[in-house]
Amino acid sequence: MMRFLAKVAIQRLIGTVPGGAARYERTRRRRILADLEEVTVQKLGVAGRYLEILRAAGGTEAEALTDHLEIGGGWLPVIPLILRRHGLARQTIIDVARLMRPEDAAAAAAILDRLDPAAVPLAPAADEPPAGWLERLGIAYHAPLSPPLPFPDAGFDLITATQVLQYPAPDQLRAIHRDAARLLRPGGLYLLSIELTDLYHHFDPALPRFHFLRYSETTWRRWFDNPYTPLNRLRAVQHRTLLEEAPFDVLFWETTGGGTDDLAELRRAPPHADFAHLPDRELARDGLIALARRR
Repeated sequence: MMRFLAKVAIQRLIGTVPGGAARYERTRRRRILADLEEVTVQKLGVAGRYLEILRAAGGTEAEALTDHLEIGGGWLPVIPLILRRHGLARQTIIDVARLMRPEDAAAAAAILDRLDPAAVPLAPAADEPPAGWLERLGIAYHAPLSPPLPFPDAGFDLITATQVLQYPAPDQLRAIHRDAARLLRPGGLYLLSIELTDLYHHFDPALPRFHFLRYSETTWRRWFDNPYTPLNRLRAVQHRTLLEEAPFDVLFWETTGGGTDDLAELRRAPPHADFAHLPDRELARDGLIALARRR
């Protein structure tokens, strides 16, 4: 608990110090990319799951798609690289901050080539500048960039959002879904995954995984919310409602958690009365993955 409170205090302080945000991002980069292979392998698993869902629920293969937009590309472009390997030729990555560096992306591609060799490697050649290598693969990177996005209507047939939609406030999330619907062609696919646990738990394992539900909305926004970890705390059923408010039909919906162990974890930090309208099993969901089709 003390580690959590200390991190919150530091994050809030950094936001007021000139140059604090840049220093914080450098620290995060070192921590997140300390084991580049582990992060790459984890994202490779997500990409494989996406390909399965596109095939089984979306009725399509990556090679049948022409234009992909990834919202919130993060530190490494593993999912676009895997989709490129499976035949998706034109892709755009956007993010609210410029987190991805060409040299990190190239290192991740080299790991993918080693783990899953292919006739045509993903990684740049030894004498190829990393800065222009993604463009050669048909992958454009734009950051910082926030919705509404400056792309033509109906310009994409696939949009993905991986572990980013747990951050925006509900009104912002509505705007993201509306923008995704605008950018997708009719029949286009919207594929997303969301973590539903308290991300501070990763920093302080002593915290219950659903610790953030113990606070009222007012207390959370006043004391704990900050630009670096602005968790919306929405539960899976609330995410589905927001998604269905936009012109989408849900083709696939899978949640994890909500079992006996998760309920015991929930009881370690009993939820605030603000969440009393939701059943405990719903509060104890720890993740979701969904595929929706643009009407």
